[in-house]
Amino acid sequence: MSIRMRTVGLLTAGAAGLAATLGAAPSASAAPPVAEASAATASMWRNIALTGTFTIRDDEGIFSAGTYCNGSVASEGWVNEVRSPSLWWETTCGGEIRLEKHVSAQTDTSGGVMIYVTLRLYEGTNDTNTDLDAELDFNRYVPAGQISTLSEITLRSGENGGKDWAKLNITLHNNR
Repeated sequence: MSIRMRTVGLLTAGAAGLAATLGAAPSASAAPPVAEASAATASMWRNIALTGTFTIRDDEGIFSAGTYCNGSVASEGWVNEVRSPSLWWETTCGGEIRLEKHVSAQTDTSGGVMIYVTLRLYEGTNDTNTDLDAELDFNRYVPAGQISTLSEITLRSGENGGKDWAKLNITLHNNR
């Protein structure tokens, strides 16, 4: 069983709705920068984390048929104001499947955060393919110091009768 996982250190915050414009933010390991207050935005830096587990099934391929991969989807970073989604985490399974988690967030003056997540399942002839087979967008508001849990999120490939899939359980954290 071949599994490769990478957490991406770039962090950004999100746009209202699910569409956004490009921008960057500090890395997850940096302390929150000093924010310049703006009358139009809530310049409050928040540390958010997305934790949980995944299971992926790769049913195709000569050597990878019936392969299951399991692991953690943990990633975190600092967010502020409105920023575009960026890749926070990705993993591969069976040599043909790649699962990505894209995250953005928007803070408010009370310290709450609206967290926007896009999950993408790619399935093709290798784990760097661009054959997007399933995508799911969701958002959750998480008050300061609170968590929100989403359980049993499933992404299923439309090819091969849906036998290639990914299941995730995710908890969204808005740390103080």
